[in-house]
Parts: sequence; C-alpha cells; structure tokens
Amino acid sequence: MRNAGIILLILFASVVWPQDVKIGQGKLAFDGCFWAQCRITKDTFSFNRRNVFLGLTTNLTNWAMSRIYLDVADNGSLYDFYINLKPITKLSIILGQFKLPLGIEVLTKPENLELIEYSIIGRTPTRAPKGTRDIGLQMSYKPEIFEAVIACVNGAGRNVSDNNKNKSIAGRIIVKPMVVPLLAPGINFYFGKYEPATLFQRLGAELNFAFNPISIKTEFLYTKDASTPGAGFYIQSSYSWKFLQPVIRFSTYKKQKMDRNQELTLGINYRLLQDNLKIMLNYKYEKINNNTKQQNLVTQLQFAF
Repeated sequence: MRNAGIILLILFASVVWPQDVKIGQGKLAFDGCFWAQCRITKDTFSFNRRNVFLGLTTNLTNWAMSRIYLDVADNGSLYDFYINLKPITKLSIILGQFKLPLGIEVLTKPENLELIEYSIIGRTPTRAPKGTRDIGLQMSYKPEIFEAVIACVNGAGRNVSDNNKNKSIAGRIIVKPMVVPLLAPGINFYFGKYEPATLFQRLGAELNFAFNPISIKTEFLYTKDASTPGAGFYIQSSYSWKFLQPVIRFSTYKKQKMDRNQELTLGINYRLLQDNLKIMLNYKYEKINNNTKQQNLVTQLQFAF
C-alpha cells in the first residue's frame, strides 16, 4: 500500500507539473499510466487495479534514443526495452523488445485509447498469436506522404527467450494523401511459424479519419492459424465536446462457420485534464458464438503523464 501511495503521488504531481530531466547534452523523460477499475456484470461486482505503467525515455543525441516501459505493479513486467537509431532523416531502426506495427488500435498509446477494452480483433491471440509485443529488429521510413514499417521478430512474444527456430515478419504501410490530409488508409500484415510447425498469418486493412472534434476509425482483419481461417472488423466513432467524449464501437469476428462473436460498446469519457486525468464509463453488450449473451458495465479512473 505504501508503494502504491508513492506511485499515485508521483503520477498526480507529474500530471500537474510535467517536465524532462536534462542529462549532459540530452534529456531523460518520464511517463506513466495508472488504471483503477470497477466492473459490474450479472454475477459479479468487483474493484481492481488494472495496470501501473512507468516509462523512461533517453535522448542522448539527435540520432539515438532508448526506451524502457514496464508495469511496476506486476513485478516489473517488461513491455518495451529497445534502442532507436536514426542514421538519416526519416529512417528509424529499432532493436530490442517493442510493439509490432499492427494497425491503429494496437499502436495507439494506452492513455489515448477512447474505450477501456480493445475490440475483438485487437486482442491476443486474434490480433497476434503470441502477443502484440516481441523481440527483434524493426525499420521504418516516414516521408511526408506515406509511412512504411517492417519488423523481424522471434515470434515467441515479449519476455520470452528465443526458443522458436523460425522468425515472424510484421509490417505496415500508411498513405497520407495530400488532397485529403485528414484521411489515412493503410494495410498491415503478420506472418510466422511457431513450434510445433504451426503456420499463421494476419492481413489487415485500416482507415483513420480525424477532424476535430470528430474521430472515425475502422479496421478489418483476416486471420489464419494452420488451416483455420477467420475474419472480423470494428468501426468506432467519437465526438469531443468540452470535457465530454462519447464513443461508440461495433466489433465482430468469425473464425469458423458457427463461431461468430459480436460486441457493441457505448462509452463516455469525462476528460478533466484531457487524457492525463479522465474517468471512463463503458457499457458492453456481447453475443458469443451466435448464442450466449452477456452485458457488463465498467468504469475506469486514469492518471497519465
């Protein structure tokens, strides 16, 4: 409890007085995110501490930086741990453990998510068989009109030794048309093989439209594990009005002929200090395997800096 109190104090202070610490010719930047939840379903009523993320970013030169990001409330479970080199303008090379380039939802920073839970296609193992973070090498090139990223990783997931003889490949291409600068269509993919010789592939398409105060995003995902195909999509829209942000999302995924899951999520965010301090309330109605129906109500308090 004492450690949790200290963490909360640091988070609150950082929200009010965010700053970087300079070291030599570079700087050291801290960031973090704390989530506390209350969940109500037909059979349960519970409170829980979801995550307490802390991050550290170092920029020692204008072409080299490093990043560490972990959950201090989960025995220091490591999420990001990499070095990022920029030998030339617009080219970036990352080596270490990082988040894979798998679409809008996956690449959105945790504190910037508009709903508490990911869509059906955004969850593991649907989105990525071994998780959306992995260990390996990534290269990206980002000129003004497009963005291209390619990554080669172990394919075993985060914090896992390389016990996989094969490697996985993930990539993403985003187009930023000059004629419609607020519209960003793109595609992403993920191919790999993990023991015992199970082939998997992911093909995704995405479209992001942002015109303040309106945001609309949608993603489609095709999956195949061994010989079992699947497909799904979500569409999400939000509107920011002063301190309030209503959000709606429909999400669906079908893996086999009679195995279809659907969700409708309604949310309202009370953004006291934008995404640094906000209260989120979500109602979710889901239909599992075309049969079982469930409802739940979740509220989440977020501190971020």
